[in-house]
Amino acid sequence: MKNVNFIKNIDNLGRIVIPMDIRRKLQINTGDVLSISCSDKDIVLSKYSNLDNNYKIIEILKSFVEIFNLKVILTNKDCVLYSNLVSIGTKLNNSIRLLIKNGTNIKSQSNEMIFGESKVNGIYNMLPIITNEGIEGSIIVFGDINNKGYEMCMFLNKIIMLELNIS
Repeated sequence: MKNVNFIKNIDNLGRIVIPMDIRRKLQINTGDVLSISCSDKDIVLSKYSNLDNNYKIIEILKSFVEIFNLKVILTNKDCVLYSNLVSIGTKLNNSIRLLIKNGTNIKSQSNEMIFGESKVNGIYNMLPIITNEGIEGSIIVFGDINNKGYEMCMFLNKIIMLELNIS
């Protein structure tokens, strides 16, 4: 879609409708949270996630990765926020995005996961990250039953959700 300018009226409550073409292009869905900022003459709307730029959660994950030698991927609904397996910022493919949107809980599944150009093989565990605003993303921990991958996934998930609901 080329850049298209839309002209919209503001109603008496200060609302405008974001055109469907723009919502589709940016994958903005009903219930998504948007951040609103402004400069001298512009208003900027951006998709918002409580996980984005949450450095405390990233530092917690880095510590667990280092101490317990974990393989971890933290995502919001659209991309990788932290990982020691794939590039940060990698866009999620539609199948992973759907798992996150549905709040899928996966325990010790062996499968290939594709993140952008990277393929990650192995047994993985996946839990949704849920706050008062709804599903924010997912934590994925790779590891088999013997090294307690699912238990570590549950533990990290609980820490992240506590941090997000406290902040």
